[in-house]
Order: sequence, then C-alpha cells, then structure tokens
Amino acid sequence: PENSRGVSTTSQPAALVAPASSISASASTSATPTGPAPNRDLWDRIRAGYRLPELSSPLVANYERLYLSRPDALKRMFERGGRYLFFIVEEIERRGLPSELALLPFVESAMNPVALSSAKAAGLWQFIPSTGRNYDLSQNWWVDQRRDVLQSTNAALGYLTRIYEMQGNDWFLALASYNLSLIHISEPTRPY
Repeated sequence: PENSRGVSTTSQPAALVAPASSISASASTSATPTGPAPNRDLWDRIRAGYRLPELSSPLVANYERLYLSRPDALKRMFERGGRYLFFIVEEIERRGLPSELALLPFVESAMNPVALSSAKAAGLWQFIPSTGRNYDLSQNWWVDQRRDVLQSTNAALGYLTRIYEMQGNDWFLALASYNLSLIHISEPTRPY
C-alpha cells in the first residue's frame, strides 16, 4: 500500500527503527497519549507528523521520479540516516514542527554529515559559512560544527523556525528561503 504521497508504507529500512535504548526511561515505562510510544517505527512517527499540504507540481513529480529510480542510492541514504534520524525526529517533535523537516537532510546532503558543496555549504543541513556563524556554529582549523549532527540540527531547526515566521508562517516559502542562498550558485544534491 501507498500513502497519500505515493510512498510505499509496507517496508522501511530496519536501520531507521528507533532502538529501545534510545528512548528515555520515562518514555519507556509509560507512553503518554501525546508522546511517542516506545519502540514505535520511526517512519510511522514521521508520517504521523506530516503537516504540510501535498504539493503537486511537475517539478515535485520529477524529483519523486528521480529518487524512486535510484533505490540503491535511497538505501545508502537510509543506512547513513539511521545514525541520525531518530535524534532529528525527536528534536522536531520536541519543538512541535512538521515532521517533513526531518527529510530535508536527505535532499540537502544525502544524509552525509561531511558533505561539502561547491558553494562551501557543509554538513547534513548544508549551512554556508556565514549562516553557520550566524547560528553559532564554530568553524576554524580544528572544528566545523556545521558537520556536527547535534549542533547543526539545533541550528537548522532554529533557522527554519525563524524564516517560517519571517515568511508569514508559510512552510513552503520558508523551505524555499532556506535554499535560496544556494540555488544560484550550486546544483541540488544528487541522491547518491
């Protein structure tokens, strides 16, 4: 079966199921009606948190076909993402944001925390140097926090929230704004 976005809902990579050890002690002893159930499939949690309306356009359809035509590349992204996605989803849920945002690093960096674009955007969330500095991500000879999954995720979610508010609470405009600085100087990340 497929969901409303045409994505198969039957088989998800096992690497992206949250391990029981990742859930806090309080959550593992009793699930609250508003909180995530222990050991719940991470992809179910992501789908349950979808809040953006479906966007039907030829451009979206082309990108859907591109990703679906490369199952090996998707598998590699899922395997890489299995290390980070649970944390990202937890942060998104904690902040009350749409869960679709957890998928943004798949598009931005193919879930590669050491990705570097020709525009010098780095990390899962592809922060350019100046935006990284604006969100307190240190960059020097020894460290580049744009590549730190915890630091960059917190910065990216803060940045996305800020531009969402600046764009009149429109997530599509916020996501377009997020990418605006890279659109004219680099190509979209390929899914491999």
